[in-house]
Parts: sequence; C-alpha cells; structure tokens
Amino acid sequence: MDILFPGRFSILTKIHEGIIRNILNRYAREGKLYIGLRLIVDENWTNYDNPFTFYERKEMFNIIFGKEIACRKICVVPLKYGLNIRKDMKKFCGKIIPIYTREKIWAWGGKFLGVPTIYEKRDGFSATDIKEKIYEILKNQDKLPDYINEIDIEILNFMNDKERIRTMKDFANHPNEDRGKFGLKKWLKTLMEGKPQT
Repeated sequence: MDILFPGRFSILTKIHEGIIRNILNRYAREGKLYIGLRLIVDENWTNYDNPFTFYERKEMFNIIFGKEIACRKICVVPLKYGLNIRKDMKKFCGKIIPIYTREKIWAWGGKFLGVPTIYEKRDGFSATDIKEKIYEILKNQDKLPDYINEIDIEILNFMNDKERIRTMKDFANHPNEDRGKFGLKKWLKTLMEGKPQT
C-alpha cells in the first residue's frame, strides 16, 4: 500500500534512514512511500526553525535514496502543517493514504498507522537535537567535522557547502532574528491579513 511519512526532516539522519527502510520493507513493499517535508510558508521560505529549504532537504533524500526515488518507490513532496494535510495529500499523492507518524495532527482525516515501539523513544531520532549539536560546533568553527556519528558522510559533505555553513551559522548565532528572517513573521502576517498561503 501507499504510505505517507511526514516530518520536518531538518537534517536527514541515519535514524531517519533506518525508519524509512523499515517502512518500505514493512508497509510499502507493494506501493509507494511518500516523504512529506513540512513547510510552514512555502517551498522557498520553508520552516522558521530550519536552515534548509525544501529543495535542500529534498536533495538530502536524493543523496541517500537516489535509487528508490529514481524507480519511484519513494517520492518526496511538500506538505503544509495541520489541517492542510488532506488537501496536500490529494494534490501530491493523488488520494488520502495511511500516515506513518508519532504526531496525530498529521493524521487528521486519514488512517493513523503510528510508529513501531522500537522508535518510540525520541533519543537519537530527533534531527532537532542533532541540529542543535551542529549549531554548537559552528559557534566555534567555520566548518563541520569530517565525521558526526548520526549523519551519513555524504549528507555531511552536502552540508559543508560554504553557503549552507553560513546559513547554519546565522541560525546558531542569531536564532530569534532568523525565526523572523526565515519565515515566521511572513507566515503570521499572511494569517493576520487573511491571505491564502501559496
């Protein structure tokens, strides 16, 4: 069957990779796995708490799951948070499909599959924790180390791009300003003015 696995995926970690391969083997053997990358505003402004755009996060998936994406076993799609989920599912997945997540708000109006017990503890799973670890590193240096246990070496190389390092350093050094700069203010203004999100 087709499955949707949504989340921010601030950084694609080795734990994410293990979970995704588990979903493919357990549920999506006969269907397609849709990876829903959460957006707060749109594809370019992306999450106020995420230094990577939709396209950069999508590229991380291409790096690790290029073969599965090429044969259309995995499809990476943008999803807005909360009540837009059904609309986005119909648009990008073609229909309402079961959702594999720990956060029930994602499963609004759809079949909630949950997460296996093995992944119930968030330790090592949260890209947010790993992202904070990276911010601490970048407060003291201008390059990521050659090895971080939770991140595949190819993803680490992708993140070590000069522009991406600069963006991550901005987030590390000025988190409050960046929340506005990278989308939250725009999102709130959109809500206040009653304009539809694009």
